[in-house]
Amino acid sequence: MSKTELIEHLPSTLVQVVEAIGIEDTMRVVDAFGGCRVYVPMQLEGKHLLVTTLGRRLADQLVAHFGGEPLEIPRCLVALRAIRDAEIRSAREEGALPRDLARKHGLTERQVYSILAVREQAERPQRRLFS
Repeated sequence: MSKTELIEHLPSTLVQVVEAIGIEDTMRVVDAFGGCRVYVPMQLEGKHLLVTTLGRRLADQLVAHFGGEPLEIPRCLVALRAIRDAEIRSAREEGALPRDLARKHGLTERQVYSILAVREQAERPQRRLFS
């Protein structure tokens, strides 16, 4: 899945964070704070959660964009599922077994087959309803 496709799955409030610090670091913020509100102060102290999570430079970039504001960090379940599903499809194309993919991603084999079937349905040509 490309970065552009991933951004399309993100909630609009998080797209602004992506613009400030990039997609990879935004996903680190989601991993650390998903489902919570994080206050971005006007000035950072050395032990602030953003500094310990992102490092000083990236935390300063967030302060420049959002200083003084609370950030609602969504859990991004749709985007994370889309990433997981794309990884499963890619690994299967490279020969990974559904059983191994299920164990790796904490799914059942049946769920893996369902994920793989979605792509197969999309790639299958549609029959005309009224031929």
